Amino acid sequence: MPTITEFRIARDDLSRATIADREVVVGDGEILCSIDRFALTANNITYAAHGVDMKYWDFFPAPDGWGIVPVWGFADVVESRCDGVAQGARVYGYWPMANHAVLAPVKVTPRGFVDGTAHRSGLATVYNGYQVVDADVGDADVGDERAYALFRPLFLTSFLLSEVYGAAPATFVLSSASSKTARGMAHGLRAKGRTVVGLTSAGNVDFVAATGMYSSVLVYDALASVVRGPTIYVDFAGDRRLRRAVHTHFGGDLVQSVVVGDTHIGTADSDGALPGVRPEFFFAPTHLQSRIRDHSPGGFNDRYAASWAEFIAATAPWLRYVEARGADAVTAHYAAMVAGRVDPAEGVILSL
Repeated sequence: MPTITEFRIARDDLSRATIADREVVVGDGEILCSIDRFALTANNITYAAHGVDMKYWDFFPAPDGWGIVPVWGFADVVESRCDGVAQGARVYGYWPMANHAVLAPVKVTPRGFVDGTAHRSGLATVYNGYQVVDADVGDADVGDERAYALFRPLFLTSFLLSEVYGAAPATFVLSSASSKTARGMAHGLRAKGRTVVGLTSAGNVDFVAATGMYSSVLVYDALASVVRGPTIYVDFAGDRRLRRAVHTHFGGDLVQSVVVGDTHIGTADSDGALPGVRPEFFFAPTHLQSRIRDHSPGGFNDRYAASWAEFIAATAPWLRYVEARGADAVTAHYAAMVAGRVDPAEGVILSL
């Protein structure tokens, strides 16, 4: 009977983590996957922060009081009791922070499958698809697996943000400008000719400016220096105090206020009586379906692929991979990520 090692965090304290083992059974129609490498980014902390309200905890259930953070990466099928999915297949998709996972593939094709595990049937479908990346069977053109794991899920959100809001004749102000999702959106907006102001901490200003993805980069305290006019604020930080400061500064000039992430955990949690427009939460899966309907699947995929290639090429001058394996390494890197102590130039790739 296989044993799975899981990285679990306390739902009421995202900084508290533990390593736990559990035995599993691989039943008929199921596969056991060995999770070889996954990316850890601020986006995963957002999953944890919204584990209850956005049901991220539900993808990979844990005992009461604990949660397993979903991550994106690559795994190898080490046991298959499912027709159409071969032992040895390499698969990209949505995994628990663990060394193994059991999936129940349905809608199997040579290119991939959907996890049909019962408890995932009511969850957002965009997270349930898995891509076979065998050179002779599926889609081998993933490029560098590290870049794919690190940016592919983030960039989908970035691309959708720039597609949904980028046509507006406004200046864009992005918080947590050092985050990878914010940088991806900035890249897309600049390609559309928009002015994009990045807000970040003092220690990150030089790095963020050097990426060339923003029109200008300011420390948070310099918000008052941004010239007022039609503005869209995109909040990747989830810092309620900063959100209030932005709404107060721009007032009636704030066209839209979009909340994407929660990288600044622990800030005040009330948006009561904010000046100007009401903040709206951006949920990528909903917008994905809408854009596919607007452009057709083929048209959307072509636009996305072109933007992805341009973005990945633009990351080469500043991206530095950090790879580590084992429970101690995962624990240390997670602690640094949740505390906001990760160098924005690093791409963290881990394995248990």
